[in-house]
Amino acid sequence: MIYNLCNSRNEDHVDTYHEVAIIESTQLYSFNHLTPDDQIIDIISNLPDTSQAFITDLLPENIRVTGQTKIGDTGSLFPVSITFTQTPQNKSILELLQKYNNGLVVVLVKKRGSSFLYGTTDQPLIFTFDELNSNNHSTVKGYSIKINGSGYGNSKNFEDIQFNIFNRGLAFQLSEGL
Repeated sequence: MIYNLCNSRNEDHVDTYHEVAIIESTQLYSFNHLTPDDQIIDIISNLPDTSQAFITDLLPENIRVTGQTKIGDTGSLFPVSITFTQTPQNKSILELLQKYNNGLVVVLVKKRGSSFLYGTTDQPLIFTFDELNSNNHSTVKGYSIKINGSGYGNSKNFEDIQFNIFNRGLAFQLSEGL
């Protein structure tokens, strides 16, 4: 089931990430950093509705994506770390996140006019989360999503491609009763 979560946000920022799709790597046909872009676009765009994935809006200036290059005896590795906050805290979102916890995923992060793919089915990333709680009313409460891993290739940048996964999925609150 593909779920579409809604994060609260105030305004749209032109050159910042604003949406993310997290897909269980086992739900995709096999691909790696050498797979041609057209094939990757086809694999992600033709993801069945029964696939385990979720899409969410990002809170403004709330995501941190770090990609590095590490050179070692066996060649180059590209460690990546993605963190963001998911709100609000409720039972349904917690249950969904628990299904993904410590799971292997591929992440597609969207900016206006471009999307970035992190991880592959051959070298997926690891999904974890923590609860964010506070007695302070001005502090964000929700879940801190952390996605980490390494691969042989850097992120894939797709410009002017509209992945249909961002237009799919059931609204999360409605999907519970279906």
